[in-house]
Amino acid sequence: MRRVRRERLRPLAAVAVVLGGASGVLAPTLWWAVGLACVPLLVVALVAVLPVRLVEWDVVLAAGARDVVHCEQFTDQVQRRRAGRLCVHFDAVRRAVRGLEARRVAQVERLLWRALVALRDSLAVRDALRSAENRPGLAAAIAEPTRELAELDRRLDQFEAALRIVVEELDPELAASALRRVAALDPL
Repeated sequence: MRRVRRERLRPLAAVAVVLGGASGVLAPTLWWAVGLACVPLLVVALVAVLPVRLVEWDVVLAAGARDVVHCEQFTDQVQRRRAGRLCVHFDAVRRAVRGLEARRVAQVERLLWRALVALRDSLAVRDALRSAENRPGLAAAIAEPTRELAELDRRLDQFEAALRIVVEELDPELAASALRRVAALDPL
């Protein structure tokens, strides 16, 4: 939160210094110059004291590149659609299942984040496999990463299907049971 506040205040402080200097130069007396120069700085100080309302992109900008997964990181359209479907199903779970345990929803959110990170990290391997030329002796080197990617895809599809079941379940008890099953899954 401090980092977000610092990132927001940096451009405001620069503008306040310029405005304060300009208004101080244009003032008719020394006291007016001091008073007018302090006004923009006081406004920045007031903004710094007010609570920060975080928006998702503020969190994305403040976090490290390794901690955040967003749609622009998925260059492969198939994987971007898969990640989008996972997020849509999770958002639907969060909206539809109000009465369920918040702890389980948070656990499913952590699992989703881990799944999205694994999917993002697999993009480099997918690109390398797609661009590899078929040569003798290369088949063995390609086989293991291909199997690992297929296993990752299978687990992600299973995780997505389990999320979809939670959303589609109308009975609250069955939805809670389905959410427990999703929280017990390991998409990796």
